[in-house]
Amino acid sequence: MAPLRHALSRMMRSLVMKFTVLCAFVLIAATSVMTGIGYVSKSHDNRVTALAHAELMSQVLASNLAEQASQRDARRLTMGLGAFGERGDVQGAYIVDPAREVLVSAGNVEFAPGERSTDALVHGALGSVDTRVEIVGELIRVAHPVMHQGRLAGAIVIDVPIAAVSRPAAEIFQRQILVGLVALLIFLPLVAYVVRTALGPIHKLTEAARLASSRKLDMRIDVRTGDELEVLANAFNRMFARLDASMKRIHRLAYVDMVTELPNRERFRKEVERVTRRAEDTGTAGAVLFLDLDRFKRVNDSLGLGEGDRLLEAVARRLRETARGWDLRQGEDGAEPSLVARLGGDEFTILLPALRDPADAARVARLVIDAVRRPFEISGHRVFLGVSVGVAVFPRDGGDPETLLRHADLAMAAAKCAGGNAYEFFEASMNQTAFERLVLEGELREAVRDDQLVVFYQPKISIKDGSIAGVEALVRWNHPTAGLLSPGTFIQAAEECGLIGEIGDWVMRRACTEIADLNRRGYSVPVAVNVSAVQFEDEGFADSVLDTLRETGLPASLLELELTESVAMRQPERVLEQIEPLRARGVGFAIDDFGTGHSSLSYLTRMPFDVFKIDQSFVRDMSKDPHARIVVETILAMAKALKLQTVAEGVETSEQLAFLREQGATLAQGYLFARPMPLADLVRFADDDKSRVQLASA
Repeated sequence: MAPLRHALSRMMRSLVMKFTVLCAFVLIAATSVMTGIGYVSKSHDNRVTALAHAELMSQVLASNLAEQASQRDARRLTMGLGAFGERGDVQGAYIVDPAREVLVSAGNVEFAPGERSTDALVHGALGSVDTRVEIVGELIRVAHPVMHQGRLAGAIVIDVPIAAVSRPAAEIFQRQILVGLVALLIFLPLVAYVVRTALGPIHKLTEAARLASSRKLDMRIDVRTGDELEVLANAFNRMFARLDASMKRIHRLAYVDMVTELPNRERFRKEVERVTRRAEDTGTAGAVLFLDLDRFKRVNDSLGLGEGDRLLEAVARRLRETARGWDLRQGEDGAEPSLVARLGGDEFTILLPALRDPADAARVARLVIDAVRRPFEISGHRVFLGVSVGVAVFPRDGGDPETLLRHADLAMAAAKCAGGNAYEFFEASMNQTAFERLVLEGELREAVRDDQLVVFYQPKISIKDGSIAGVEALVRWNHPTAGLLSPGTFIQAAEECGLIGEIGDWVMRRACTEIADLNRRGYSVPVAVNVSAVQFEDEGFADSVLDTLRETGLPASLLELELTESVAMRQPERVLEQIEPLRARGVGFAIDDFGTGHSSLSYLTRMPFDVFKIDQSFVRDMSKDPHARIVVETILAMAKALKLQTVAEGVETSEQLAFLREQGATLAQGYLFARPMPLADLVRFADDDKSRVQLASA
């Protein structure tokens, strides 16, 4: 054995021998790789071929039997389907009508004529009026809708075995193995010679592998040796091609929005970065437009997510057309086109790479607004949207994507606050406003956490005798540095940062606690508490109010809940469901700011409200605006006819009081009687008989 080991050792010292042995292994490996690839490829091709065959047969059969299916002619359908079912490449087939009742069947199928098909494939084909395909093991199932004269006549289902229409992949696998073995036996004696010429291709392969490691996959290895190395090189080429396709797909997923086919946020950010860098070098200017659709959430909730995506696709098409139209109008050869992108949700952006004048950005914004305002046709519905546009011009408003997008977003928010369907250019003051709002929201969260809020009470006075008929609970913020703040300074911020519901619940609990304490001390004063839309839309709103009454000990008859007219009329049926359990316990309800919304009288007469609160804007303008006076008169007459109480807000003059008394108003509230006051002052006010006597004699 020692001489043999010594001889083998000497042989392996030869580079030619090493490469001979290596090439033998490479040949085996390459053959195995090619065999596996061929087997997988053939299996895939078999499925593709069988799938195309099955779809073609379903289309032909659906076309030939469309008239019979529409007429439910079972005899002719049986004849046509029977001959088809005897084919060797069909396992079974059946035809259903639009109600999924099986008309005829042939071969091995699950459902008999007269039965109702529960197949999800049939349901999908009928529902979408489109071909549905599924592969179950080695069986292809196709459901194709049958159309006759433009109407759905049913669907045909065909089961096709893959093996019946394609050559088995196992045969290819065996043949490739045999070819590999034969090649090994033939070429192995010549390997020593081939190795010398193979060193060049090996170098190419090595270089290709190095390039592939640096993600350069769009290359081709050109090896023409006619041996296994060429096979290996071709395998590498196929592998690189597939990797390149995969990398491009990954790139697409990373940079393209799948709903609208527009560039996504990351792609837009990179393009803005490139364009702003070029603008800085060339001294040119451009703009970023930030778009937010108005009323899209409402439409999306109404139509559903699928239709919402279709609407977004339609918006994207219009934005592309608008941007393309603008580029063509500019007519500059070689100019970089505008870029439309979707950031997410209902937010879009447009990059204008070069502007001759900042006013051009305003013109594009106006074109966008006009384009989006035109009605959309979605599943037979005419949908109307609006859009708010914010414009940031570079390099004036920023030189990087993050800054420009932030500034354009701030400008868009200003346009939306102005009512929507408008555009705004970024101004430096918007940064300060946004910062102040951010600070305010942070301080407001601390205020809720640290119990800095307080409740003030404004009396409601009986116009008839001047007595206190109740109070309205109003929140105030006892700011550590700014002092006492009215709701107008922080309520909008509370709504935007999601604290309005928490603040509303706190005010209700605190007001019920304090008024319950007054009631135990002998002051039976009803309290009115404002309810926000967020509170009222909570499924557990009624239970929460009842829990508060039970825990605080306040009689339900001393609590009145005020809903704004817009909240009350948004979903009248839901309002009835929420109010009824509370009214059954004695809780009263009032419509706040009545006359400022859009009430439906048909619903209004059904609503279980007790009080109309006349908005102070009408009361204030009664003396100088005849229309305001007419509105007040109408509300009072309506309340009288419906046997409801009325509360006139914002009463500040004796003339206003006299008119309200003359028109039959029941309660009044305003600075003429008292400003909102803390609980201790309310007690003193209730004890002061002079104010009530003077009012009664006025």
